[in-house]
Amino acid sequence: MITASDLSVVIPTATAGSALSETLAGLSLQDVTGFETVVVVDGLDVPAPAAGDGVDGPVVLVQPHRGPGAARNRGVARGERPLVLFLGDDMVPAPDLVRRHLEAQERHVARHGDRRTVVLGRARWHRAVAGGRCERWLERSGAQFDYGAASGSQAHFAQFYSCNVSMWRELFVSAGGFDERFAFAYEDLDAGYRLERAGMRLVHDPQAVTWHRHAYDLAALHRRFRLVGEGEHLMATLHPWFEPYFLSRWVPALDEPEPSPLWPRLERWIPRQAGRLAEMAWYRSDLWYRRTLVPSLLAGWWAADDLAELRDYLGERFDETMLEAHVAAVDQERDRAADEASFYRTSDAYLYDLTVFSMSATKAPYLAELRRLLAPDARVLDYGCGIGADGLRLAAAGMTVSFADFANPSTQYLRWRLARRNWDCPVHDLDAGPVPGSFDAAFSFDVIEHVDDPFAFLEQLEQRAGLVAVNLLEAEPGDTDLHRPLPIAALLDHGARRGLVRYRRYHGRSHLMIYRGSGPGVSRWRSRAQRQVGRWLARATPWFPRPLPAGAPRASSSSSSSSSSSSSSSSSSSSPPPHTPPHTPVPEPVPAATPVVRPPTPSAPARAAVPAYRGCLRALLDTRGADADGGEVLP
Repeated sequence: MITASDLSVVIPTATAGSALSETLAGLSLQDVTGFETVVVVDGLDVPAPAAGDGVDGPVVLVQPHRGPGAARNRGVARGERPLVLFLGDDMVPAPDLVRRHLEAQERHVARHGDRRTVVLGRARWHRAVAGGRCERWLERSGAQFDYGAASGSQAHFAQFYSCNVSMWRELFVSAGGFDERFAFAYEDLDAGYRLERAGMRLVHDPQAVTWHRHAYDLAALHRRFRLVGEGEHLMATLHPWFEPYFLSRWVPALDEPEPSPLWPRLERWIPRQAGRLAEMAWYRSDLWYRRTLVPSLLAGWWAADDLAELRDYLGERFDETMLEAHVAAVDQERDRAADEASFYRTSDAYLYDLTVFSMSATKAPYLAELRRLLAPDARVLDYGCGIGADGLRLAAAGMTVSFADFANPSTQYLRWRLARRNWDCPVHDLDAGPVPGSFDAAFSFDVIEHVDDPFAFLEQLEQRAGLVAVNLLEAEPGDTDLHRPLPIAALLDHGARRGLVRYRRYHGRSHLMIYRGSGPGVSRWRSRAQRQVGRWLARATPWFPRPLPAGAPRASSSSSSSSSSSSSSSSSSSSPPPHTPPHTPVPEPVPAATPVVRPPTPSAPARAAVPAYRGCLRALLDTRGADADGGEVLP
């Protein structure tokens, strides 16, 4: 007989806030006793809850920030009890939750004679947050959970949600646990896939309920879907069968007319009995969310792409700790260099520094402002390019890009990135002679603060392009001494005299100005108006190019063998063969080229009725020979 003394409840937390307190209080009120609770605090700066012995108060483990998957692994490794129940730290359990998991596990052990059953409980919105607009959209769109896709009690591995799920320790260990490369999002889908290959039967018990105590606002959704973008990129890299679903479904929303932001407010008040009016209201509300959130999704995707490419380039030389220590490493290299000129031509730490800066998406709105003023096939110069992150973004969107900088490790990396894509973009060495001119635009973001004479620097750009785009940083405490104080007012006056086309202020201290270089002038009135009111005008939505479809981790036009080798970091795991019953152990991997997951792209009218993940889950189920009745896949 299975009893509570066989169970460990494992809860990862990165906040240890009030929701965790309610979750722990709910566990203390369960109608069975004797189970142990293990809380794994993910982050040394996170306040830990009061600890106990596991039964009388939770066992508390603390680890450096490594993500919820790593925290769950550590919680499982800590104990020896044979059964594990994973809960989210914001999942307040119903009083009978533990008992229902124990009873379900006992039924299936008796029925099947083994311990391969995984019991999926149900997460419902807590009454304190259930009425929120964001929560309503998450539930109806399927952008977080979809329990409705379960066929009776049988669920698909794509519905393996670790916020409320129990399994036997031996099955979890045999599947390898959670892949700790996933910082957040998609670690569940990855683990569910590997668990199924290890023999998992995933069953859904809708009576095993937790109450999701998580209040979302728009800022929280942006943070969530940036992380989803990162996870989707890694999932596509590791599993050739996986098509990045959010990416393939949400990016096309940018091609549709922008709906009014009033629709998310109005939709909830239109009853579904209103028929076509209710469908239209929901479609436009959902479209507004997708269009609003897709820049964050793309930011996460490209951040993961930047990091994966640096890993591939450095290989065994890649140092994970440098992602946090890059600023100190740059300072140390500067101190060791004979002079500043030598430092800029020899710095290796800048590979990490510039990669992390690119991952931050700080310059994404600058690129958006520049693109508004240029033709899609414009000729542009990335001056002071470093690793070329900005120019590569524009080249991926179809522009003809040239690069210019001193020969150094950063431009060596840039040349490798171009060769990998099979792109013929010149990289000019500023020490070797003048850079050719006649560009439509020359841009230099976060560079001018490093030069001795900013006006001479601008003159170099003006001689080569019709438009000049730079940003001017205000000094702030703690700035590196590699930054020179800029005469910002005088530089803005200079741009205004030549013809200021765009002026905006970003991030509190960055003055973006785009003005006429060698091209036709701008009226004095327009130039002055930009200077005076530009900081108060609407700012551009961050922009990123669209990656290639079909789950390709590399968003490039490369057809060379070097490009195809870019997925060398992919796992050897491949897609399950077509028509395999959903809970049958999967045979040896089939070749990666086998097309197994190709969710159909819904037409515009169909999108109103097809929530975010429904098509993907249907395709997964159809591929495995199962019957799906709608539903969405969740990371």
